[in-house]
Amino acid sequence: MKRLLNSLSWLIPVLCLVGIAASAFRATRSSSDWELQRFGELPVVSNGRIQPLDALARNAILTIHGKQKIPGENPPSSPIEWLLELGAKPAVADARPIFLIHHDDVLGIVKLTQSEGKSFSYNQLEPSIMELSEESQRIGEEPAGAWSPYDKALMKLWRNIGLYLRLKHAFALPEEEQLESEILLFLSGVDAAIAEAEKRNAGEEFNAAVIDQAATRMRSILEWSPKTHIFTKPPVEGDTETEWRKMADSVIDALDEEELHPSTIALARVGDSYRAGGDEAKSSFKSGVEEYTTWLAENRPDDLGKCRAEALFNRIAPFALCMALYVVAFLCAIAFWLTGKDGLRSAAFRVLLIGLAIHTIGLIVRMALEGRPPVTNLYSSAVFIGWGAIVLSAVLEWFYKNAIGSAVAAMTGFTTLVIAHHLSLSGDTLEMMRAVLDSNFWLATHVIVITLGYSATFLAGAIAIVYLIRHVFGGVPKSVETSMKGMVYGTLCFATLASFVGTVLGGIWADQSWGRFWGWDPKENGALLIVLWNAIILHARWGGMIRAKGMMVMAVFGNIVTSWSWFGTNMLGIGLHSYGFTDAAFFWLSVFIISQLVIMGLGLFRRNERRA
Repeated sequence: MKRLLNSLSWLIPVLCLVGIAASAFRATRSSSDWELQRFGELPVVSNGRIQPLDALARNAILTIHGKQKIPGENPPSSPIEWLLELGAKPAVADARPIFLIHHDDVLGIVKLTQSEGKSFSYNQLEPSIMELSEESQRIGEEPAGAWSPYDKALMKLWRNIGLYLRLKHAFALPEEEQLESEILLFLSGVDAAIAEAEKRNAGEEFNAAVIDQAATRMRSILEWSPKTHIFTKPPVEGDTETEWRKMADSVIDALDEEELHPSTIALARVGDSYRAGGDEAKSSFKSGVEEYTTWLAENRPDDLGKCRAEALFNRIAPFALCMALYVVAFLCAIAFWLTGKDGLRSAAFRVLLIGLAIHTIGLIVRMALEGRPPVTNLYSSAVFIGWGAIVLSAVLEWFYKNAIGSAVAAMTGFTTLVIAHHLSLSGDTLEMMRAVLDSNFWLATHVIVITLGYSATFLAGAIAIVYLIRHVFGGVPKSVETSMKGMVYGTLCFATLASFVGTVLGGIWADQSWGRFWGWDPKENGALLIVLWNAIILHARWGGMIRAKGMMVMAVFGNIVTSWSWFGTNMLGIGLHSYGFTDAAFFWLSVFIISQLVIMGLGLFRRNERRA
């Protein structure tokens, strides 16, 4: 038995590596007969950045439906296939219940009830589009800060409907079953119509039907462009004067350029082929993707390479793998505490290091894709705070070897990645944060240092939680207690330093950008509170006003202070740093604060013990 437990120190990490390899292998293999993966790698411009169709589809379905699994009968295998279905088979897509509605009054507007479900299809909402439009116009005239829960729920639904309709027209005209043929007929018909118009102007006999038909097609193309926000036609590499163009605009451009752009031909053919189905259509689909990919490799190689990397990154989902690894590491640490077998402690630490390696790779890839330092928005701050806490915990575990560092790292890493996942539901996570100034230097200094301060303060609070819970429910051996005091104390010292330096750097940035070092902005006040609270804990400890348990209780309260600075200040909706607001965060922030107060209370009420 002892030999088996010791062998787990390597067996569990090896099994984790095998699972990771299998997951990565699956991500490189398509589960569909269609060339969906290569199609998903094609670049477009949306939200102000170049991104693959795969990312566009994933972000859209997450925003609308809250998950990437598509509901309904015979659902598409992936978000990119759902995007194809939306344009090529709108009747099928419109029947899928993907719109989430939780507010009873919003359900009343669209004449639906909760008994019919929580998700509804576009077909169910379409009869009430006019009512929704009128309500959204009325609400839009009010300041966003004055919106009621009903107003926010209705505006969210209205924005999701708008996103859905814009995606539907991204590279398709839903009413046209043969878009490629229709575009070619339009281009040839324009020349014929011009010839007939010249005859009419010269007083000669002309064919009015040709002119009318061309005018109808022209009207259809012109009405198509405003219906989408996706730009599909790229300029040639090195062309800094020409901007990306929408697919409809590309068709109009062909009248002057006398040929269709490869992107327009490919996307039209892909949609027509997917709509038709069958082996011949799959071959046509493949040829359309391959021909355009070849053009991109010759004319936009950087964009193609970046989009391929981002699409593969999305399929592998490294942060989801990290979450699974952190759960395994946490369970191994708990098992070590229960059995005392050192092999389980080693297994926990090794699995944690594997997760940290993947976490690090994920951060580096995001930095390369975005061309920015690691923290640019709330999503990336959650990912980085977790990473920072794990690095610090791994250092503590390396020195103390008591599995506390591994357990706390796993717990913190998993929690922050869950937060990041929920933040990703608001849209594109690689989109630049609006309020952050366009300065890589300050993003790489102030933002990183202040975020490491967040990480360290949360880490100290997490270790303190473990300390208090073990004290209440089982007691802590003297050697472990001594180790945990040292871990919390050292982490608080680092947190104080990082928070202070980060806050000062932020003031210098503000002075350069806004002409003042300090403006009592809520975010600035939150950063200052973290510095002051950590300093208060250290001074109280140095002055003998608190002992071990008191330091732990105060460290737990540091979690409340840091969470308020991180999320709470954004919810005020005021100040230059008010960004990334999310209604759902208020509820979960309240739950988190209450949980920390409960833990502090547990730490205060227990039997008398020897003074530490």
